Amino acid sequence: MKIKKKYIFVIIGLVIIILFVLLRNKEESHNFVIVEKSDLTQEVNVTGRVEAAENVDLAFEKTGKVAEVNVAIGDVVAISQSMVILDNADLKAQLTQAEANLESVRAGLNQARAMLETEQANLKELKNGAKPEDIQLSETKVASAEKTLVNEKINLENVQNKADVDLANLYDDVEDILNSAYFYADDAVNKQVDDLFSNDNSELPQLTISTSDSQAKIDAESGRLTIKNILISFKSDIDNFNLDNPEQFLINGEDYLNSIRDFLNRLNDVVNNAVNLSQTVSNTYKSNINTARVNINASISSINTQRQAITSQKNTNKNNIAAAQAQINTAENNLNLAKNELALKKSGATDEQIKAQEAKVEQAETNIVSQGAKIRQVEAEIKNIQVQIEKTILKSPINGTVTRQDAKVGEIISPNVSIVSVISQNDFGLKANVPEADIAKIKEDNLVKVVLDAYGNEVVFAAKITSIDPAEKIIEGVATYKITASFIDQDERIKSGMTADMDIITAEKKNVLTIPSRMVFKKDNKYFVKLLEIQEKKEVVEEREIEVGTKGTEGKIEVIGGLEEGDKIIMP
Repeated sequence: MKIKKKYIFVIIGLVIIILFVLLRNKEESHNFVIVEKSDLTQEVNVTGRVEAAENVDLAFEKTGKVAEVNVAIGDVVAISQSMVILDNADLKAQLTQAEANLESVRAGLNQARAMLETEQANLKELKNGAKPEDIQLSETKVASAEKTLVNEKINLENVQNKADVDLANLYDDVEDILNSAYFYADDAVNKQVDDLFSNDNSELPQLTISTSDSQAKIDAESGRLTIKNILISFKSDIDNFNLDNPEQFLINGEDYLNSIRDFLNRLNDVVNNAVNLSQTVSNTYKSNINTARVNINASISSINTQRQAITSQKNTNKNNIAAAQAQINTAENNLNLAKNELALKKSGATDEQIKAQEAKVEQAETNIVSQGAKIRQVEAEIKNIQVQIEKTILKSPINGTVTRQDAKVGEIISPNVSIVSVISQNDFGLKANVPEADIAKIKEDNLVKVVLDAYGNEVVFAAKITSIDPAEKIIEGVATYKITASFIDQDERIKSGMTADMDIITAEKKNVLTIPSRMVFKKDNKYFVKLLEIQEKKEVVEEREIEVGTKGTEGKIEVIGGLEEGDKIIMP
């Protein structure tokens, strides 16, 4: 029994020893991640807003009166399309005069060139001496030049007569236009709005209706007395009309009509604010006032048209007479040249004559230079006037849609005050503010995945970064930088003002070593991982310094040094 007990204790001891050795040699188990190659994408996520690629506010450079309004809000316009035009009749008249001057100066240059050729020919003949047949030819030239001069003088007389007739025809129409204007003025005051007043021919005319607009009442009653005197003055002008200065009668007539129109406008204010007035009576008064205003405006237009026609005819007459006179000057010069040429050929040339003729050649050359300078001066004047005319025309700088239009015909526009806005029609981009921490990652031409709140996450639009502002903007204490992106494909679903979630792809790496970012820890500004190795059949963990590259959006980070594909790492 004692021996058996001894064996039992030995066996138990051996079992304990074996278990101890096994437990000691048992490999420690760890959870690990294998270093592998994969694709890596880095993104910056910001919220932006859709904006038109171009949105321009337009204004005139100088004050002017609006003559034409060619667009309304919502209209589609093309590049260089005229939208608003200021009154530029005076500039156009100046342009016409300058263009006529240019033609005159160019004619002078041609004359100077012809004169140079003639003087050079004369000099050559003086030196060579004239032949009989040359003398005969010169005599023929003199006769021809004399005939041309006579014809040009007759032409000038015809042009002057026609100018007088054309202008007289326009003057003859002035009295009829004024009579018609007076008829409508008298009709407006003494017929259309006569029921609105009592004692209207006295010194104290009074309104027959009550109104809540006390100032309009005062203006209307005092205006009735003024208009009475204006009609008297208007009739007196017509009775004393003469052709000595018909344009002044037109100017006076327009002033009379403008005063009557202002009076009618105040009467309209009275009726619009009438008290205890039936709708039927109110509508009748309004209709009468409107009829009167329409007739007055038409009369003003007729007077303006006639004044412009007279001004245009005067300019035309002046230009035509100037051109005819220039032709006479040319004919006289040609005649003098022909006579001089004949005289030289008949008399022969002395040394003094040759020197004198050489001086004429030099003078002719100088004249050409002078005429060339005059042409350049007038051309510069024309260009300047054309520029001034262009400044009276507001044109669209882009293809787009009108979003604002504040101009009205007849209104006086102040300089540098925006009156029209145009937004590009189907060309939209994106604006967003990027925090300082992310801006260094973003470069121009980075691709952007865009989700618009209006369409949800299922609809993704493609864009790319087109610009990055260099200056910062502080938002809630954080430095941010504005970026601009443009849609790669324009889509009619995209509208200005939409909110956009922008995923900016700042880097893409293909088939690079990657590990989860959570496996990396930092010490002394260096990056480390815990590397799991098998040494002598045991798992050994060591800290390994690594170099990292791009940090991806998916929670991975690029390893560019310190690890190899297949290495095992564990959580720090």
